[in-house]
Amino acid sequence: MRDPNLWEYPDEFHPERFMVSPSKEKDDEREQLALNYLPFGSGRRGCPGAHLGNIFVGVAIGTMVQCFDWRINGDKISMEETGEMSLSMAHPLQCTHVARINPLASFESGDP
Repeated sequence: MRDPNLWEYPDEFHPERFMVSPSKEKDDEREQLALNYLPFGSGRRGCPGAHLGNIFVGVAIGTMVQCFDWRINGDKISMEETGEMSLSMAHPLQCTHVARINPLASFESGDP
């Protein structure tokens, strides 16, 4: 991020250098800025734990789907939206997990 060939005054803090106008004439500038600002996003400087994080998320979701039934808190789901820049649910979905199996069932019967 301090390459003088890519940035004017590379050792000074100028956050406006990452702001791009949404106009269509600036497509080339937008693409160039996207390529310039990759401090730890890809290549040999990519995050070393990104793949591990993806694996853990998959395992966690798989475990929640496999081991639990999910009950909705309330009568019905409200799909009402709120927000301006990014939409979110006005009434977030709330669920309660119910175990499908008793994890201690094998120990209660006396079998090792």
